[in-house]
Amino acid sequence: MASEWIPAFAAAEYGARVEALRARMTSSGIDTLLVFAPENVCYLAGYETIGFSSFQSLVVRPDELVLFIREMERTVAETTCWIDQFETFADSEDPGERLTELLRRRGWLGTRIGIELEGGFVSAGAVDRLRAQLGAAVDASGLVEAGRRIKSAAEVSLIRRACRVTEAGMAAALGAVRVGATEDDVAAAAYAAMLGAGSDFFAGDPIVTSGWRSGVAHMTFGHRRLEAGDTVLVELGGCLRRYFGPLMRSAAIAPVRGEVHAMAATIIAALDGAIGAIRPGATSGEVDAACRAILEHAGYEAYFRKRTGYSVGVGFAPDWGEGHIASLRRDDPTPLVPGMVFHLPPALRVPRRYGLGWSETVLVTEDGCEVLTRFPRSFHVVGGST
Repeated sequence: MASEWIPAFAAAEYGARVEALRARMTSSGIDTLLVFAPENVCYLAGYETIGFSSFQSLVVRPDELVLFIREMERTVAETTCWIDQFETFADSEDPGERLTELLRRRGWLGTRIGIELEGGFVSAGAVDRLRAQLGAAVDASGLVEAGRRIKSAAEVSLIRRACRVTEAGMAAALGAVRVGATEDDVAAAAYAAMLGAGSDFFAGDPIVTSGWRSGVAHMTFGHRRLEAGDTVLVELGGCLRRYFGPLMRSAAIAPVRGEVHAMAATIIAALDGAIGAIRPGATSGEVDAACRAILEHAGYEAYFRKRTGYSVGVGFAPDWGEGHIASLRRDDPTPLVPGMVFHLPPALRVPRRYGLGWSETVLVTEDGCEVLTRFPRSFHVVGGST
């Protein structure tokens, strides 16, 4: 039976994204755009691969799209992309030299070329060599991201579905919290539930930290066995077609100290405050201030040295976030507009003692904010309430 790949979006949606990008290219005086970031290539061409760390470039012209990829990637590109022009390089060849040759052969080398300088998997050395070969190429970083800031209805639908996947994982993770279980047990429960709910491959490991380890940011499950009195912080990001719906929740195993209960209540109140401040026309800084003020008033300023939230949408490992596109951070004047999607993860960590956090994925709507994640915003206590 013939195999069939169903694109994440209709060709008309991909086409609209490309045409909007071409309009921005014209406004910026760019004839030929070299797109490197895997998220941007996926957003424009539909290219989905686990080989995203290999050199790749989507060449965007006023009337053509050409995906330049490693030869091994050709079949997956032909399978997943809505476009039909591909050129490849062999593992024995220098991809920058081959890309320059492609541009020369097609008569594009002498045009006004824009190049992304923010692609995470193209080394600084490779970019330097390529720019030397191209001549007067200009920095075109952010041109694609300008379109990604506002999610379409189809993108929001995918994010909603990804949230359902994440919620399944969170329910399983919290259900696995008990004395004697390991952080690995909690992570395994989350993994299994999210995969069972239909998740695609993740952008990063689930964050599961307990006890003193929950007080250290950006660690994850590490074989520690849960004990009475522990706090447990869990952050997950289920994925559908490279779109994510992140969610963070916290648990504790009785007996729970009063200071831990107080911190939990404050973080939840701060998250509520941030959500209540989101509306069209509000600035990113105002949303951050609404969250930050509650935490600082309660005396937690020393433990909250980060932003309140960041954009989420299409992503590849190692990050599901789009913080370089938009972030809810102190004094940021960026106005919110309908269609923006953010992950709001206020968390507090007393270094190497304990940590707690709650989050939601939210959509800026025409008249306010819709919380896309649907999971009880409460403190999950195992074995009693104190």
